[in-house]
Amino acid sequence: MLILDNGRIRKSEDIELADSILKARGKGTWAVIDILVKSWIDRSPEEVKAVKIDISDQREMLKDKKYGQTSGGGDMERRFTLLFPTSLQLLVRTQYKADELPFNREFYNEFSRRYPGFKIADKT
Repeated sequence: MLILDNGRIRKSEDIELADSILKARGKGTWAVIDILVKSWIDRSPEEVKAVKIDISDQREMLKDKKYGQTSGGGDMERRFTLLFPTSLQLLVRTQYKADELPFNREFYNEFSRRYPGFKIADKT
């Protein structure tokens, strides 16, 4: 069903999503992110499938799967702990700007704990 909203035609699902986000804002950041992740999964099944394949491929290439260590060149080793799709990042950024919700180590650790399907390494 289509709805006229301030001169713009929108899908009813988009209006329902916006309403649920507004209600969830009072419950905290992670309540909103829960809704955004679910919406991303529901609306982007092809991308979700591609991300699952990418995560599987990345896990196979790890030097140490437990800690997500990659085989870097020379003295450099890195940890690849999480795959956070750009489209999902942009969806979160529609609700929270960088100064409100920095994508820092604490955020990524909590994200991987709450949504283990995005984890590359077993340990974060």
